[in-house]
Amino acid sequence: MNRSEFLETLQHGLRSLPVEERESIINDLDEHIAVSLENGVSEAEAIALLGQPADIIAQYVHGDITEPKREQAPVIQKPVVAPTQTEAPPEKPTSKQVSPFKIVLIAGMCFIILMLLLDALD
Repeated sequence: MNRSEFLETLQHGLRSLPVEERESIINDLDEHIAVSLENGVSEAEAIALLGQPADIIAQYVHGDITEPKREQAPVIQKPVVAPTQTEAPPEKPTSKQVSPFKIVLIAGMCFIILMLLLDALD
């Protein structure tokens, strides 16, 4: 059963409910399918995770509580791998900062050299 057949079956089965409630249920289930598709689940699996249309209809129309046929498996993320001993440690940034004292010292030395050169030219 594809997505449109599933939603059409629900639309038909829920026809005894008020239009707003029926549309809300259909939109909610359609959104569940869309989210599953975005997470890499096939359309058939997404629909199967929601359950049989007859069970869904019975739950909303008759207030029957049914046990789910199948539980959705948890989404497993890739494990975080700790660095091994063979990996080199991350390099430290190579930006060196010059202290204000060194800047003043270098500027002073340049000034003295310039003065000596100017005095030698006279």
